[in-house]
Amino acid sequence: MATSSPAAQTTLLIGGSNGTATLAAILGDKSNPRNANHILRVATRSTKYLDPSSSGGVGEPRVWRCTEKQHLSDLVAADIFPTRVITHVGRPDSVFVYGDDDDMNVDANNTSNGTLKLTPLERAISGISTPDNGGPVDLIVLCCPVSAHLSLLRRLAKTLYKLDALNLLGPSSATSNSSSSKPILIGTLYGAGGFDWMSRIAFTTQRPPTFSGQWTRPLALFALKAFPYLCKSLQPGEVSLHGRFPQLQVAVSPSNAYVRSHAKRLLDRLLQNETTGKKLEFLGLSGKEEVGGDGTCGDEEGLTMIESSTSYGFANHNTRSGGGGGALVVNANGARNAMMIAAQTHKQFKSAKEGTTTNGGVSSGVAPAILTNSSYSNNNFNTPPPSPTLDLLLTQSLSDHADPSSSLAFLTCTLNSTNQILHPCILVALFRDLENQSRSDINGTIPWNPRANNGLPFPRFYADGAAKPEAGQLITAIAGGEMYFVIDAIERLLSPRGYDPITALHGGEPLGRKVMNYLRNSPHDLGERSGLTEECLRREWVRMYGSASGKNGVVGGNSSVGDTTMETTPGNRKGLINREKMLAFLMSYGLSHNGRLNAVLAPCIVVEDASNNNNDGGTILIRPNPTTRFFTDDTQHGLCIYLGLAELLGFDLERDMPQTLYVVRRLQRWMGKEFVLPETLNGSSGNCNTKRRIVSDAKDMAETSAPQAFGIHSVQQLKNFLKLDVFGEMQYGRAENRLLGSGLVSRL
Repeated sequence: MATSSPAAQTTLLIGGSNGTATLAAILGDKSNPRNANHILRVATRSTKYLDPSSSGGVGEPRVWRCTEKQHLSDLVAADIFPTRVITHVGRPDSVFVYGDDDDMNVDANNTSNGTLKLTPLERAISGISTPDNGGPVDLIVLCCPVSAHLSLLRRLAKTLYKLDALNLLGPSSATSNSSSSKPILIGTLYGAGGFDWMSRIAFTTQRPPTFSGQWTRPLALFALKAFPYLCKSLQPGEVSLHGRFPQLQVAVSPSNAYVRSHAKRLLDRLLQNETTGKKLEFLGLSGKEEVGGDGTCGDEEGLTMIESSTSYGFANHNTRSGGGGGALVVNANGARNAMMIAAQTHKQFKSAKEGTTTNGGVSSGVAPAILTNSSYSNNNFNTPPPSPTLDLLLTQSLSDHADPSSSLAFLTCTLNSTNQILHPCILVALFRDLENQSRSDINGTIPWNPRANNGLPFPRFYADGAAKPEAGQLITAIAGGEMYFVIDAIERLLSPRGYDPITALHGGEPLGRKVMNYLRNSPHDLGERSGLTEECLRREWVRMYGSASGKNGVVGGNSSVGDTTMETTPGNRKGLINREKMLAFLMSYGLSHNGRLNAVLAPCIVVEDASNNNNDGGTILIRPNPTTRFFTDDTQHGLCIYLGLAELLGFDLERDMPQTLYVVRRLQRWMGKEFVLPETLNGSSGNCNTKRRIVSDAKDMAETSAPQAFGIHSVQQLKNFLKLDVFGEMQYGRAENRLLGSGLVSRL
């Protein structure tokens, strides 16, 4: 059977990272029929995505070659299993180089010969005066370090507000009614560091006074829980893809079936899911039960499956010139139709309160017909889809109402990212000189001999660094203990009762999670054994109701008798993690023998020391490079979030988070920063008369993503912050203005 051409899609990658290079090679390969009708744009500060040798010196998009190492399984990537190497060659359709002075050189209201002057980023988004015919963007992807999220989001927010005021945001697919067009999907390939928090800040601070309070074209936010590629580019035009992450889990806001369906179509194509066979999995309260949700997304699978190659929404569905379009549902045989009907209507039929039911309990109402090419022609594209598709698209589940912005889904990405645990712990272990502790304590300087290590200029980050026992011990203590105290307590206070969207995805890859659950080391187990979760609940009760005593005694008090010191005294203590030594060994062994990771070198700087450089044995002195993302992303936008949340929850950080504090204090010393108070200034081991807050009172706290950097110092303040719209819309303010301008109020 002939397959229809893919629907038209325009994707903009912002940032010049390794991920951008990888996607440019894969998605820019026009010989691949799956890339038909897919316009790929790149906007970056760097000129490396332009080919300086192109004719006329104009700078055409550079061709990129990606060498991909495909493992037998992405779940267990080891060189002992068969692998193969494939090559992707492609280039973006358009490249836009922007700079800090763009806005000074362009006036939004200034036209020349009837042509509006736009900055490169504004042209890349609007599709105006671009070399391609992709029109306004459908998908904007930030391909950058976590530490660059806020600055790029602020730049993006300023650009979008301007284009919105000029009515240049779309609509997508050339629809005629912008208020009912499909949303522009904006997001990141790696959602660590509180991506939705940064979006709230960016769009609130950049919002102009003239903004109406509602976007002319809707926006949607997404973030992947884990970066999908392990890739590295060492020279322009070349990138190596060492492996792909085994799971693709995503947070999407707003939380409703239509946005999820729209996001799935765009992201499946971005991530090549049709080729790899991977499936996108939605996080949050609406996710499947295995990810801590209520299964709402499972009921929508029929909808997302049949929408994969179509232009689908509530508005006119004209396709762009050259677009694939296609019918809403592909032709299907009777059995597949039955599966689609079951997937779409199971919950509706089960909970229907109208009509009669058969003896089997199934509604006797007529099941909605599955659309086919013949039953839904282009002439009817302005007609809403029939029920239950219409019901799924226009109504919200209880879980969607409970968390309309998917804040818990994004928090899952923030708190369950593995890099922010692995990288700092490995850095601490790798850059320790046991023969000269004082020197390595200052800035991490260690000796290294390339001659004795097969000519490697620097140590291998995972193969050499993770192999050190201290790395496994620190990772286990933090990722399997201290981090779990935080996520269990914060989930209990933020999530509706009975849901566990954060703790259900604790740890890293699925295999490790299963092991931790089997050993009764889940976040729930650690929170209960430590007593910290119950202590947080007591503290919040006191804050809300003013007393820790109920009618019959202390709220939630332990009624056990006898010597219960270990049970009634909350806090971290030795022995809480079951089989801790075994887990530390397995962690070190697994990371140091991972086939996807063994080629990664540590981020190093050669110390200019003549006495060592002239050493006959070839030994040099090296130290870690504190400007790399292993520091800037994973310390201040990773571990500092845990410490900030722990302080917000009322933890004693010295007692409950000692290893996390140790790692941050060591790394911040190498960085010349103060993200947390040094040990001698925290009031517990120094000479300070007043107890100081370890996170809130730190000098450089504002450079982190800890809640305190946003002015948040309590659970209630965090809840209020998460109620802000991620794109700066002011729905409550607009509702109040309508009320104040109503006829009834004017009579008062």
